[in-house]
Amino acid sequence: MLRFLMLIMVMAVIAPTSLQAQKEKKKKEKKEYVWKMPELTNNKDFDTYLLTCDTLNTRIREYCDNIVFYEVKKIHETDENGNVLMDENGQPKEIYAVVDSENHIRGSKEAIFQYADMILNGTNIILDMANITLLTASATTALPSLGLNAFSYGKYLKAGPKLVQYGGQEIKEILTKCRAQAKQIRAYKNSFTEAGELIDPQADTSNLDGVNLNDVPTITKPSGELAAELEKAKQENANAKDVDTDAFDEDAFDEEVACR
Repeated sequence: MLRFLMLIMVMAVIAPTSLQAQKEKKKKEKKEYVWKMPELTNNKDFDTYLLTCDTLNTRIREYCDNIVFYEVKKIHETDENGNVLMDENGQPKEIYAVVDSENHIRGSKEAIFQYADMILNGTNIILDMANITLLTASATTALPSLGLNAFSYGKYLKAGPKLVQYGGQEIKEILTKCRAQAKQIRAYKNSFTEAGELIDPQADTSNLDGVNLNDVPTITKPSGELAAELEKAKQENANAKDVDTDAFDEDAFDEEVACR
């Protein structure tokens, strides 16, 4: 009997904790709000709100779904049989390069420009989210004038805030990664030639402008493919635009949001 009572007491303690953990897990996994555009109501204020939500949702989804990330990797050169080539010191013949998600070599200057553009676009979306707050208030005031339709359209008053909450969270996570990857690639660009070799052979690759490139992943590429991709990356850099480095300043972003 004593064992039975003790078991009940233990279960009473564990059960709430387990349920809470499950709730927290579900809460963490839910990061995206699914929006579906309803029919317009012919009420100007409410329809303006709906159309703005639809536009904002489109911008968020296009932005988040079309992001391309780059990173620095070591590349070991191989022969036609896949054997890693060795240098005169008997070490694997390797270079460093900026690659995309498919491990194709890309121009570092072009990658940095694209990161600046991604950060600018993401920042603008977040700043424009402020409009939803005002439009939600107007739509709330307009809701009673929809008559019986007010019951079915009332749920959409939550759409704007949810788009801001979940969409804003997604974009901010992307911006954080963009800034981190851009910092890595900028350090690479300042320290390596377009051929992927250190400008200063004695440079400490564990601390290049505060970035550690010692532990980056290693991939292999055949000599012919490596040469062709390096040449293509060189052309990308030649055509790339210069970048305003203020785009990578997180403090400047926070100040701009505060001003809104």
